[in-house]
Amino acid sequence: MSVNLDKMLERCEREQWRVADFDWTATPVPLSPEREREICAYYVNMSYIERLAGALFLALAKRVDDPTLAAIFETFHADELRHSHAAARLADHFDVHHYQVYTPNIPMLRFIPAFVDLIDSVGPAYATNFILGGELILDIALLRGLNAYVDDPLSRAVIEKINQDESRHIAMDMHMTEYFAAAGRGGDANPWLDRNWWGVLTWGPGFFAEVFFRPMQRFDPSQAQMRDVMRRIRRFYDRAGVAANPAVREFQGLVALLETWAGALLGGAVAELSRRLFGIDFDFVRAGSTVSVYGPGEAAPAVLSPGNVGS
Repeated sequence: MSVNLDKMLERCEREQWRVADFDWTATPVPLSPEREREICAYYVNMSYIERLAGALFLALAKRVDDPTLAAIFETFHADELRHSHAAARLADHFDVHHYQVYTPNIPMLRFIPAFVDLIDSVGPAYATNFILGGELILDIALLRGLNAYVDDPLSRAVIEKINQDESRHIAMDMHMTEYFAAAGRGGDANPWLDRNWWGVLTWGPGFFAEVFFRPMQRFDPSQAQMRDVMRRIRRFYDRAGVAANPAVREFQGLVALLETWAGALLGGAVAELSRRLFGIDFDFVRAGSTVSVYGPGEAAPAVLSPGNVGS
């Protein structure tokens, strides 16, 4: 996914918007007490997730040599701060009855500094791909699922603006994945050997379970959105243009392992354990398998045309 950086920067600057552009005096749709608590809590957490994303883009801006690239990532940092402010306003918008004081998820607060430190220290090829996965989950799955779940006019309008920004971010994440593959660099610091990885492993499960996966099971019980995420990631990573990216190579190695009989047994056991102990269903991961993406009896193609990605 080749990107004209000058045009992308111009687009980033042109498509800026303000939280104040919306009518925050609008009355929210009526919600049950349980759903009001749920939505307010989610938007409070989302305001922190967006700040995390902003910190990651700022870290990338400081690490790239190209001044245009750096300027693009700086606009992404501004985007994410605006998204954070918008999420906080949406929490207030839905907090009609003030049932409780909403506080952020504690594992998330512990996870954020560990993850930012990890992004700062690992190779940029790995950093970019961590961000790409998070953006796809947030844009395609969580935000779209949330819009359908709540169906509030103000919330829908704000989320559509956020998704407009996220589409630029994802395009650049994919561009950088191809860039690091073509340049043959970016994988000099492997994340699995970094000391910050232990903080991510410690706090990540609680954070992802409570802030991503459990909400998604409520917003989209069919898992259609997360299945779409898995298919898009697999199709993009199967492109010849990203094959030399070190993060992509490791992803492909994991896929190859999970598609052996032993890997399938191990993956199934882990999924069943997660379902029984934590109530989290990871069945959507199967949508990224070769047979799910390409059909029975087919192998992943050696080359995918850019038009096939995300289809």
